[in-house]
Amino acid sequence: MEGKIRVLVGKPGLDGHDRGARVIAAALRDAGMEVVYTGLRASVPAIAAAAVQEDVDVIGLSILSGAHESICRRLVEELKKQKADIPVVVGGIIPAVDREGLRALGVAAVFGPESPLGAVVETVRALASGQPAPESARPAPAGVPATRLDHAAICVKDLKASIALIEDILGQKVAHEEHVPAQRVDAAFFDFPNGASLELVSPRGNAGLEKFLEKRGDALHHLALRVKDIDGVLKRLDARGVPLIDKVGRPGARGHRVGFLHPKAFGGTLLELVEAHEEPST
Repeated sequence: MEGKIRVLVGKPGLDGHDRGARVIAAALRDAGMEVVYTGLRASVPAIAAAAVQEDVDVIGLSILSGAHESICRRLVEELKKQKADIPVVVGGIIPAVDREGLRALGVAAVFGPESPLGAVVETVRALASGQPAPESARPAPAGVPATRLDHAAICVKDLKASIALIEDILGQKVAHEEHVPAQRVDAAFFDFPNGASLELVSPRGNAGLEKFLEKRGDALHHLALRVKDIDGVLKRLDARGVPLIDKVGRPGARGHRVGFLHPKAFGGTLLELVEAHEEPST
């Protein structure tokens, strides 16, 4: 094709996180492409109209809100109304189970936080030339090098009563109890032979957990994965646009360092990463 490839990068939906979109836009510009960026919270009709008006070759959407299916469906329909045959690619926190559905709607390629920037650039270049998305557009392995499940945590209002209940159910005594000042919680752990634990966590001035209990009562709160170099893992995830609660590790129970990913990053489930203070001997 003649001239520079023109790409519209759109940020539809209500979430206010546009770092990933800006990183992609910069990578495309560095590759010699012209990029039109719509900014935050652009409507689907506005994105379609801008794409037609700017005569772009490819539309790229960055979606972290979880509304990827409805947004993509509306955009494809809007482009059809305007008789605009412009390929659409989507990036963001897109669960694997949803990716084939988006392709069935007419989305040309789907990228996650783990996708290399080079694969995004290569895909856009191919689509702009009328070629299908290359094999390199397939997502790379996930970016959380977890070694094992560390624990599952249940948020409880009455820690002592819950400990007694679990001791009765499991037929074993609680292994460890402590107050964690950095997180404003009391915690208790039941350990299992495979190294994983069941944690009971109760707020001591933690407004977030108090609100959780008001809304849901005693319930599963989060899952935790064991990692090494938690700061390095969080830094890589942040660079890929994964929404985080913690960008560096902080003190957690049992002397470990911990960091939380935003529920948007894991299909609505709160995920904790745990770097052990001292790896258990094997």
